[in-house]
Formats: sequence, C-alpha cells, structure tokens
Amino acid sequence: MERAPRALEEAAVIDGANPMQVLLKVYVPVSVPALATVALFSIVGTWNDFFSGLIYMTKVTHYPLMTYIQSLSINISDLVKEGANSSSLANVTEISNRNLNAAKIVISVVPLLMIYPMLQKYFVTGIVVGSVKE
Repeated sequence: MERAPRALEEAAVIDGANPMQVLLKVYVPVSVPALATVALFSIVGTWNDFFSGLIYMTKVTHYPLMTYIQSLSINISDLVKEGANSSSLANVTEISNRNLNAAKIVISVVPLLMIYPMLQKYFVTGIVVGSVKE
C-alpha cells in the first residue's frame, strides 16, 4: 500500500499549517484519484443493482430502470412451442432475443459512459502522481 510522501506533511507543517490544513490542503488533493475510483465503483455497483428494486418496490411502474430492463423478456419461444415448429421461426426467436439483450446492454451503459469522462481526469492525475518517487 502506497502512502503520500511524509515530506509533503513535513513541508506543510514547516510552512505553518495546522493538522486540519494538512489534511485538507495536502492529503485530500493527493487522495482525489483514489476517491474518484471508489466513487466510480460505487456508482457502477448502484446503477447495475436490479435486485433491490424487486425487493423494495411493490408496483412494477415504480421499478428502477435496471430492474425494469432485467424483467424484460420476449416470449416468442413460448409462441414457437405452441405454434409452428419451423426452424426459421426458431431462428427469428433467437435473433430477437439477442437484439433485446443488446439493447439492454446499450441502455444500461449509456449513463456510465457519460459519467466516466468527468472522472477520467482524476485517474490520469493519479497515474502521474503515483509515478513520482522520492
């Protein structure tokens, strides 16, 4: 586990900073990349959580987006079983299920793609700061 260099704290104390100023002006800016990473993981985890919507919501109309997307399904396969047993109809069922799954993935990724560029500058800063050695 890497730490911020002790020299940063010592320099701030020599300049007259009290412990709160050292925390806010030295350690917090150095740890922003780590905080951005934790924030991104928390956002992704919360966004992808569909099970909580099933547990806490009683009406389907109040489901969060991920719970609703997870509950979508095409029942064409049931129609195939009841109706004609044509292999071409089975292929249409498979293709339509693939299309639905692809649409689910695209819809679920778009908000994360909008958040990531805002946090990317912190990741780059963290890589640069981490490369500097004493």
